[in-house]
Amino acid sequence: MPSQLPSQLKTYAAWTFNKVEAGTFRRNKRDFAHHEYPILAPLPTNGRNTKALETSRLGGPYIYFVTDDCGQVRYVGKSLEDQVIQRWVRPGIGGTAKHYWTHSTKSGGCVFNIAKGLQGGESREYPLRYVPLMEIAPEVFMQLGLPGMTDPTIFLPLVEQALVNKLNPDWNARR
Repeated sequence: MPSQLPSQLKTYAAWTFNKVEAGTFRRNKRDFAHHEYPILAPLPTNGRNTKALETSRLGGPYIYFVTDDCGQVRYVGKSLEDQVIQRWVRPGIGGTAKHYWTHSTKSGGCVFNIAKGLQGGESREYPLRYVPLMEIAPEVFMQLGLPGMTDPTIFLPLVEQALVNKLNPDWNARR
C-alpha cells in the first residue's frame, strides 16, 4: 500500500493531471515508437519550457512524486534536467498539440497509469510534486538511512531508491 509524503519533506507543485483528452499520439524515439500514448490534460502550456506551478528556491537535480487525490505516493522518480517539467514533456506525432506529457518506460509507465486511474475513477487528479535534492533536510536523509550527501548526481539514485523503499509507490518497478 502506498504511503503519503513525509511531513518533513517540503515539496512543490509541478503540475496536476486531471483529464484524459480524446485521441492518442506517438513518439518519434525508436524505443517508445510502439506506444500509443494517452493525452493527459491540461497539456503543457509552453512545450519543454512549461513552468512548474510552484517554483523551488534551488534548481536540480530533483526528486519528484506522483500522488493521487488522497495524497498517496504512486510514483517516485529523479531528474537531472534544469527544470523538473522537462523530464515529462516531449514532442509527439499526431493529436492536436506539438508537445505532450510522455513520462514512460518501454513497457508503459506513468502516463498510462495516470490515464487509467483518471478514466477508471481511481482518483480525480494526479498531482506531480517535486523537491530539489539540495533542499531535502538532513533529518530526512537520516530517516532514510542515508549518509550525508556528497556528489548530488551520484547521491540522487540512492535517495530515489530509499524513498521507493520507504513510501512503497505501486507504480515503481521493483528492483
